[in-house]
Amino acid sequence: MNYYLSLCLSVFLFFSVGSRADEAAYGDLPSFMNIRPERLSGDARHLKDLLDQGKLGDFYQQALPVLNRELFDEDGGMTPEELENALFINNMVVKAPYQDYRLDNFSTCINEGDLRAKFKAYGNLSKIKKYVRENKRLRQGKELARFCLEAEFEYIRRMMLQGAAVYRYIAGLEAEHGKFHPVRPVDTLPYWRYRETKNLAACGAEEERRRKALYERNVDELVRLRQSFRWYIKHREGALLNIVLKLHPGNRGRALERLRECGYKTDRELVEFLERTGGMRKRVQFLYSPGMLREHRKLGKED
Repeated sequence: MNYYLSLCLSVFLFFSVGSRADEAAYGDLPSFMNIRPERLSGDARHLKDLLDQGKLGDFYQQALPVLNRELFDEDGGMTPEELENALFINNMVVKAPYQDYRLDNFSTCINEGDLRAKFKAYGNLSKIKKYVRENKRLRQGKELARFCLEAEFEYIRRMMLQGAAVYRYIAGLEAEHGKFHPVRPVDTLPYWRYRETKNLAACGAEEERRRKALYERNVDELVRLRQSFRWYIKHREGALLNIVLKLHPGNRGRALERLRECGYKTDRELVEFLERTGGMRKRVQFLYSPGMLREHRKLGKED
């Protein structure tokens, strides 16, 4: 019973986000960062320390093997301590900041470690959600399942907003330096043009070669990053609709508000999103406001 009481206390901390969010090490992390360290596993404490120090590259790289471990034992169960730490770690990864993707940040090599880690954490939360729903011994199973569902929503929301930011950043680079080649982007975005535009200080030949190689690698990886975001977003739109409908059944206003939080701001964007995911099926029809119905008819005429 002590285990389950302590778990309930931790869940209370998980949900008490609002007023204390600004006190966390990062503004977009919830108050679960303030759970007493002695209640966390060694992995959870280590990853939390990396995040507190802002070492995002190390954080995501070292989080992946932890996330890839089996969540459940041979009998398909988890101890209360394992459940608590699994919730902590996966929620922390989902809500951690993305890395800095700027090309002029030469100290950071662009990679997709954060995308892979966040996607794995999202999948783990889905598995934990099913487990707590089916575990009859957990009296707070419904609350834990909703917590997982909210974390899944946060994963998709943050990914979509970050993807949009990457699209805008690359569009700005292309406007300044020229269109990225679809296969070899560095062929049409040469380092010397970038160097002149940024007025980079002169350096020795060896350092110049190092800068050029790193820059060209970062350009290549930035283009791959844009493609990765497109893939992730395309394959999560349907899941986003299902999550929002589960979180706010029958509540059109709140459901549309949550979708707008993900970047679908206008009636036209919302309708296009619904056409791609739910269309005019019965369970989705209630979401269409009068303005959205007008946009729906316009799209029909355009087709």
